[in-house]
Amino acid sequence: MGDAKTDAGRRDVRLRPVLRDELAAVKAAAPDTRPEAFVFATSEGQATNASAVRNRVLAPAVELANRRLEDHGSPPLPDRLTPHSLRRTFASLLYALGENPAVVMAEMGHTDPGLALAIYAQAMRRQEGEAGRLQALVNGAYWTDAGRRAAPDPVIQAPATAA
Repeated sequence: MGDAKTDAGRRDVRLRPVLRDELAAVKAAAPDTRPEAFVFATSEGQATNASAVRNRVLAPAVELANRRLEDHGSPPLPDRLTPHSLRRTFASLLYALGENPAVVMAEMGHTDPGLALAIYAQAMRRQEGEAGRLQALVNGAYWTDAGRRAAPDPVIQAPATAA
């Protein structure tokens, strides 16, 4: 692996079980299944760049998700969804669920608590039962039919956010 730009660039992160299972399935189907091999690698087995991840992994997943959302009468995902926007959304979800800010900061590689909370712990409108729905989302209860491994589950509409 390459060098990190900062000390916070290398860290341990907790994989939620549903993500771990999906990554294990992708890894098991990869040409190189050695533990040290990348999950998403180039044809030469090297690390992929952000553009390749957006084009080869994220774009097809968004396209499939939008078809499923349309089938259920739900609005599509936002335009120009990126791995970084998914990272920001996940951090915001963890804060909304009441995860300890020090834990979220450590997993995300943030070093300035004020900046992390200002960016990620934005006020979200709360509806009755929302905390439970968000927890189920993070734990994979609403994992939609995304391909060869996932079983069909209900598609949920994203909760309203503060304007």
